[in-house]
Amino acid sequence: MQEERRLEILGILIIALSVFVLVSIGGYNPSEEPSISPNVQVTNPMGILGIFTAHFFIKLGFGFSSIIIPLLGLVWGWFLFAKKELADIIRGTNYGLGTMALLSVTIGVFSIQLPMEDAVSYNVSGLIGGVLAKLALDWLSIWGTSLFLIAGFLMIIRGYFNLDYYGPFVNAKEKWDTWRTEKANQKKQQEKDDAKRLHTQDLKSKIDSQKERDEAEFAPATPDPVEENAAEQVEEELEPETNEEENLTSPPTFDEIQPEPENDLESVPESETTLVENETETTDESDENLNIEEMAQTEEVDIDEVVERQKPKRKYQLPSSELLANPVNVSDTFTRDELIERANYLTQSLATFGVEGKVVNVHPGPIITLFEVEPAEGVRVNKFVALADDLARVMEASSVRVIAPIPGKSSVGIEIPNQNPATVFFKSVVNSPEFAEAESILSLAVGKTTSGEIATLDLAKMPHLLIAGTTGSGKSVCINTIICSIIYRATPDEVKFVMIDPKKVEMTLYRQLEGYHLLKMEDIQEPIVTSVDNAILALRALEKEMDRRYNVLADAVVRNIGEYNEKMQNNDESIMPYIILVIDELADLMMLSAKDVEAPIARLAQLSRAVGIHLVIATQRPSVDVITGVIKANFPSRIAFQVASKVDSRTIIDQIGADKLIGRGDMLHLGTGSSDVTRMHNAFLTLEEIEAVMNHVSDQPKPDEMILPTVREA
Repeated sequence: MQEERRLEILGILIIALSVFVLVSIGGYNPSEEPSISPNVQVTNPMGILGIFTAHFFIKLGFGFSSIIIPLLGLVWGWFLFAKKELADIIRGTNYGLGTMALLSVTIGVFSIQLPMEDAVSYNVSGLIGGVLAKLALDWLSIWGTSLFLIAGFLMIIRGYFNLDYYGPFVNAKEKWDTWRTEKANQKKQQEKDDAKRLHTQDLKSKIDSQKERDEAEFAPATPDPVEENAAEQVEEELEPETNEEENLTSPPTFDEIQPEPENDLESVPESETTLVENETETTDESDENLNIEEMAQTEEVDIDEVVERQKPKRKYQLPSSELLANPVNVSDTFTRDELIERANYLTQSLATFGVEGKVVNVHPGPIITLFEVEPAEGVRVNKFVALADDLARVMEASSVRVIAPIPGKSSVGIEIPNQNPATVFFKSVVNSPEFAEAESILSLAVGKTTSGEIATLDLAKMPHLLIAGTTGSGKSVCINTIICSIIYRATPDEVKFVMIDPKKVEMTLYRQLEGYHLLKMEDIQEPIVTSVDNAILALRALEKEMDRRYNVLADAVVRNIGEYNEKMQNNDESIMPYIILVIDELADLMMLSAKDVEAPIARLAQLSRAVGIHLVIATQRPSVDVITGVIKANFPSRIAFQVASKVDSRTIIDQIGADKLIGRGDMLHLGTGSSDVTRMHNAFLTLEEIEAVMNHVSDQPKPDEMILPTVREA
C-alpha cells in the first residue's frame, strides 16, 4: 500500500514538472536573456525560472525538438500514477529521445542551408543539434547528411511502429506472380469450359435424338410420297380410258383423299422447330427459377480492442492479433452465369446416368459449392448416393459428397469442391465478432462453414471433443487451433493444459508454456508427457484432482466451477483454473496399455465437466479397438477429418461422409445432442505463427505455480 502511495506521489510530481517545462518552452522568446535582475521584462508564462528553463532546453539543448522531453515526462507521470506496466514506456522513451536528436540535427541543417538564423545563435536547433549539423555538413556535405538523416528516421519508424519495409516488395512480387497464375488458370479454365460446353451440347443432341426416336415410334405411319407417285402411274396405265362424265360422276379414290406429299414434308420440320423452341423456353425458365445464394461476408473486428481483453489481468497481456499472418482476401471466383452453367451440367450429367432431377438452389462457399437437387417424381434418393464417384469423375472433382436428403428439406445436396479453394486463415476467425466477443474463455476459433460463415465452438458446453482423421487431413492443425484459441482468450491463471504427445514431435513448440499454461505434476519431470507410463500417471493425477475439486465445491456450497469462481471473485480470492487435457494420438496409448488408459479417460469424461476439466483427444486410426464403446459414449461432440473408409467414418460420427472429404482441414462436426453433422473448414495456423504466440507468452511475468500432487504408491 505504501509503495502504491509513493508511486502516485511521484507520478503527480513528474506531471507537474513536465507541465512547467512544456509551458516554459512554449513561451520561449529569443530576445529574453536569462537574468535574475528584477528590472527585466518577463514575457514567459512561467516567469524568470521559465526563461532559464526554456533557454537551457532550447538554446543549449536540442532546440524546439526538446518539447519531446516534457511530453515523455507527462506519459511517465501518468504511468506511475496509474500504476501501469513500465516495459512499453521504456521502449517508447528510447525511440522518443532518438527522434528528438534527429529532429534537432535536421532543423540545424535547414537553418544553416537556407539560412533561417545566424549559424551561431542556435535559437531553433539548439547548441547540440546545431553543432552536430555543422559537423555533418562539413564532413559529409548536404547529400551525405541527408542520406544518414533519412536512414535514421526510417530505422526509428521501423523499430517503434514495427512497419515492414520489405513486405510491400514481397507483396508486389506475390501479386505479380498471382496475377500471372490467375491468367494461366483462366486460360486453362476457358479450355476446360469449352470442352464442357462441347460435351454438354453432345449430351443435349443425344437427348434430343432419343426424344425424336421415341416420338417416331408412337407417330402414325405416313405413306412414302415416292411410292404413292409410282402407284398412281401404274394405276393410270392399267385403267381403261373413260369419258369426262364418268370422271365427274365417279366417287373419289383413296389416293385422292390422302394429303399431298409436300404438306406432309413441311409439317415435320415445323413440329421439330416447335419442340426445340419449347426446350429452349424451359431451359430459360429453369435458369430464371434457379436460386443462387451469395457467399457469406464475414465482419471483422480487432480482438485487441475488445473491452474485456483490455482489463488488467495481473500484469499479463493476452497475445495480439498482430502476431498472426494477415489473411489473403479471396473473392467469389464464380459468376452467376458460371454457377448456372455448372448447375445445368450437373442436371444433364445426372440424366445421362438415368436419374432425373433439377437444381433448385446453389450455395457457393470458399472451399465447396452445394447444389440442391430436387429429384423427379418417383426417383429414390439412394440413387444419388450411388452416383457419388461417377459425379466426381464427370465434374472433375477430387470427391463429391451427397447429402440424401438435406435435413428438413425434400431436396438432395451435392457438395462439389471448388477448383481453386480458398484458405481460411486463423487471424480472420480470431478477429471475427463471433470469437472476439464470445463470453466463454473456452471458445474455439474453428474456421468457416461451407457457406463462408465463421464457425466457433464452446469447449465448456461440449464438454469433451474427440477428433479423428488420416495423416495430412488437418487433425494436428486443428489441435493447434484449439490450443491457440484458448491462449488468445485466457491467462495462465484461468486455464491450464496437460499435454500428452506419444509421438514426441507434435507438441514440442508448446514447451515454452512451461511455468505459464502447462500444468506441473509432482510425479512427472517432462513438461510435455511423451511416455506411456507418464501418461498413465497424468491421467490418475487428473482423477485425483477431479475428486479434490468436487470436495472444494461441496464445501463452498456451489454446483460447478463457474459458480465457484464467481463466488471467489466477489470475495477477492483466487479462482479455480480450467484444465484441458490434450492427447494427440490415442492409438499409441491404447495399443500399449488399453486397460490403464481407457478407465481413467472414461471416468474423467463422465464426471469432470462440473469441475472444469475438459478432454480433447485425437487419433488417426478411428477403429473400434481405439475408440471403444466406453470412450465413444462419453464424447458426444466429435470432429471427423478425411478418413480412409466408410467404416472409419461410421466409427467416429455414426454415419458415412468423412470418407468423401477433400482433406486439408475439411471436416464434419457432430454436435452434442444431435445426429446431424455440419461441414466446416478448419482455420490454417502456421508453425511460425505458433512460435510467435509462444514467444509472446514466454515474455510475460510468470504466475503462481499449480502442482498436482503425487499419485505414486509409497
